[in-house]
Amino acid sequence: MPTIDIAENIKRTCDQIEKMSQEVFRLQGVLNTFEGLQKGGLTVIELPKDPNPPQVSDEELESIQEKPE
Repeated sequence: MPTIDIAENIKRTCDQIEKMSQEVFRLQGVLNTFEGLQKGGLTVIELPKDPNPPQVSDEELESIQEKPE
């Protein structure tokens, strides 16, 4: 017969709530930062280079890697 460990489920749920709370606080900090920038008159921030370089696919990596025979 299947069983459920109540104490383990309580602990796991509390851990998930704690992680989610930390993420909410982080997002609130990011939001406050951007709202502060907007209140300061910024509408766009120009970056010197693209922070998201194009992704290289696995197929491209295989063609670049040396293939010993």
